[in-house]
Amino acid sequence: MKFRKTAALLLAGVLTMNISAFASVSFVDIGGHWAETTIKNLAGKGVVKGVSSTRFNPDGNVTRAEFLKMMMEVTKIPTATYRYGQCLDASGGDWFAPYLQSALDRGLIPQDMIAGYGVKIIKSEDGSTRAVYEGAFNGNISISREEMAYLTQEIFQYTRNARTMSTLKVADGMEFSDSALISSWAYDTVALACAQGFITGMGDNRFEPKQTATRAQAVTIVSRVLEAAEQ
Repeated sequence: MKFRKTAALLLAGVLTMNISAFASVSFVDIGGHWAETTIKNLAGKGVVKGVSSTRFNPDGNVTRAEFLKMMMEVTKIPTATYRYGQCLDASGGDWFAPYLQSALDRGLIPQDMIAGYGVKIIKSEDGSTRAVYEGAFNGNISISREEMAYLTQEIFQYTRNARTMSTLKVADGMEFSDSALISSWAYDTVALACAQGFITGMGDNRFEPKQTATRAQAVTIVSRVLEAAEQ
């Protein structure tokens, strides 16, 4: 079982957290969808938003930045002030920069999700030094299912303390017919995410690790993480 060391939008048209609750939410494009009940439940609580007041677009894609924001907000990990040169390819004007900066400071972004990964040493005025990631997060590209599973488990696990860490279920392996297609860097953490029940397979016993994640899949994971956080 793998544990990382803890040392280590509100934009129209995207899935996002919102602390205010809505009295009622009605989306015209979720009727009969497999995630209809979950979407209605979380949207009604103000946890997620649609792409408009009447559409949720459940089968639309989710970007890396959007999912990172969702997971950090649902687990109540605070943002961090953007620091030039220490936030990969994000600029101070990017809406997701405070979330990415915080995730980087906490070691929550795996190097395999950073294009051109490297490390530079920053020396402070007091003479102390710190290692800073270099490369590109590419927050605006669609997130894959294995990346979504990895970030879910890594971020949720980061929030556990000595007592709640013991409630994590052990991963006994995965029996998907395409398990071999899951990237080696993500495999153990994806297995843990599956063991917790955060993410499941697709039809015909396939996980489809490289397939882009949908808004419906993302909101389902958010719902499961919320439930797990209450335990």
